[in-house]
Amino acid sequence: MKTIMIVDDDSAILALLSYTFESDGFKVSLVKNGLEALDLASKRDFDVILLDMMMPELSGLAVTEALRQRANYTPIIILTARDDDDLKITGINSGVDDYLDKTTPQREIVARANALIRRNQIYQKPGQVAESLDHYSFDGLEIDLKTKSAMLADDRIDLSKREFNLLVFLIQNRDQIVSREAILTEFWGETQDYETRVVDVTISNLRKKLHNQFIKTKRGFGYQFSEHHTKDIL
Repeated sequence: MKTIMIVDDDSAILALLSYTFESDGFKVSLVKNGLEALDLASKRDFDVILLDMMMPELSGLAVTEALRQRANYTPIIILTARDDDDLKITGINSGVDDYLDKTTPQREIVARANALIRRNQIYQKPGQVAESLDHYSFDGLEIDLKTKSAMLADDRIDLSKREFNLLVFLIQNRDQIVSREAILTEFWGETQDYETRVVDVTISNLRKKLHNQFIKTKRGFGYQFSEHHTKDIL
């Protein structure tokens, strides 16, 4: 059975979301503030977590940051009444997987949660990312799919889960140019809520960690992984 923790200080919203997710076959745990959410997440595993942005004790963003610092990579959706692109970018860089407005239809919220669970299961299954290959080596760059780690010139690269998976995605598609829209769909789902700027920000962060090597910009088309370390400065 799929499991979800829903965190909101509004009892009416909790009741509505609980009914909706239970109707879709989820086992639901309800929490009313950020501190309780952190405590419960440390005791139990969930398939997905749904957080209100503004809550007592800790905000949804603060909860996300704390969970990621604890190496908890459960997919996280934040519900917010604020339409703030800069805040969304900050959240994405901190580990938020999806943002939804509180007016979003309930069925869409469930659909987004299910999509995140499916993608997370793919990346968590041993050998699923590459069925016959668990290590990549490119001109000083070493990628280990088993340990989810990356090294550049013998130095470990500190990559977030999304950055690591995006790097692997580009490597696996290195014979072709990958559009921003394709990356957006793969990692954020098919949504009109995001602009391709979130892709550019994530790619930019990844490239900095790779010392501006390996990922080439194909202007007007997208990005392409290069097997050589030639720098490509935006």
